[in-house]
Amino acid sequence: MAPPFLFCAVYIISIGSALINYKQWGLQDYSVETFFILLGGAIIFISIGYLVKILVYNKAPDNYSAVIELPKVNINVSVSIFLVILNFLILYLNYKSVKSIGGDGNWAQTIEAYRAITSYGTDPTMNIPGYIQQLQKIPTVCAYIYSFILIFNVIKDRASKKDWFFSIINTLIFILMSIILSNRLNILGIVGTIIVYYFVLKQSKFSNQNVRNLFKLLGIFVILMIFFYSIRLLVGRSGSANSSFLDYITMYVGGPVKLFDMFIMNPIHDSAIWGKETFVSLIGTFRDFGINIPLYIQHKEFRIYNGIELGNVYSAYRNWFADFGICGVITLQSLFAIFYNFYYYFLQKKGVTNHKLAFIIYGYMAEGIFLHPIDDWLFSIYLSVGMIIYLLLFFLLYNLITKKVKF
Repeated sequence: MAPPFLFCAVYIISIGSALINYKQWGLQDYSVETFFILLGGAIIFISIGYLVKILVYNKAPDNYSAVIELPKVNINVSVSIFLVILNFLILYLNYKSVKSIGGDGNWAQTIEAYRAITSYGTDPTMNIPGYIQQLQKIPTVCAYIYSFILIFNVIKDRASKKDWFFSIINTLIFILMSIILSNRLNILGIVGTIIVYYFVLKQSKFSNQNVRNLFKLLGIFVILMIFFYSIRLLVGRSGSANSSFLDYITMYVGGPVKLFDMFIMNPIHDSAIWGKETFVSLIGTFRDFGINIPLYIQHKEFRIYNGIELGNVYSAYRNWFADFGICGVITLQSLFAIFYNFYYYFLQKKGVTNHKLAFIIYGYMAEGIFLHPIDDWLFSIYLSVGMIIYLLLFFLLYNLITKKVKF
């Protein structure tokens, strides 16, 4: 679960998916510049991870023994029941908002219309109300906290029925909300985070289960991709109705490898707004404070190669290269690597089990590593005022959920 391993693993999957379409996507003409950006980014992340590990935490983790020795994490039932009711209400408000924007018709038509209006339009009135967008943070935070509690208690072999119930119900609410909002990346993120929670807490310096764990991860990935493909029409991807499983998954997972190369060879970018692709959330905050920054569509352009639609996701490198060139790629990739490696190894040094809330937040932010081949989340999403609200919610809800408080 070390960041360099995760980083390499997700890129192996992404590049491997692209190689399946080697001839169809013209990868034999892959540019040298793009190749060295991908290779250089990996070298930067691995090198910084190695140095940080030596400087911060140069020993094998033994989290499993620490988990076994600690008492189980308790759940406050009264608070949890209230949060489940609240989260169902928030889920309903999101459903009503999407229906009001997407209009009548079956669900696939509604969600497709909703995506077209909100993702590719600049009218702020045609979006989910701001207060509902803020409320979305509550079921999100609950899904991560309850998932952690369940994993922690399962490893202790002391998970109760209420641990299972509240974890499953809150995670399902979060998944349903993500489907309603046509955001499958959130689903990939929560699964990736649960994997991080489980395998980091199971880490032991005496463990010899690495090969078995790799096969478990592979099995989870295959199941997740089947689910990802199965719900594509439910989230408004009607254009993929006739796509086979292999074509669709390799396009989504491996497409950025080809798309980033197409961008390098034929860049399309309006640089009138500084950092418009890298610092999306910060720019939105500056605009809210009255700074004259024009509204713009955040999604990238779609591209087609030899009649094959490859989508519009280009990896994190696209944002950085478009805004700041190769020097920006080197600088931001280095900062990206420093943040995740330092957070992970410093947390291991201080003891994951002694800083549970910090570890829960790490799991939430670790999605930035999993999704690096698709997009950048660290600078575009986590570097924001919204993240401060998330941190406050994590602190407040974790203490309410796990402490014996009167309700």
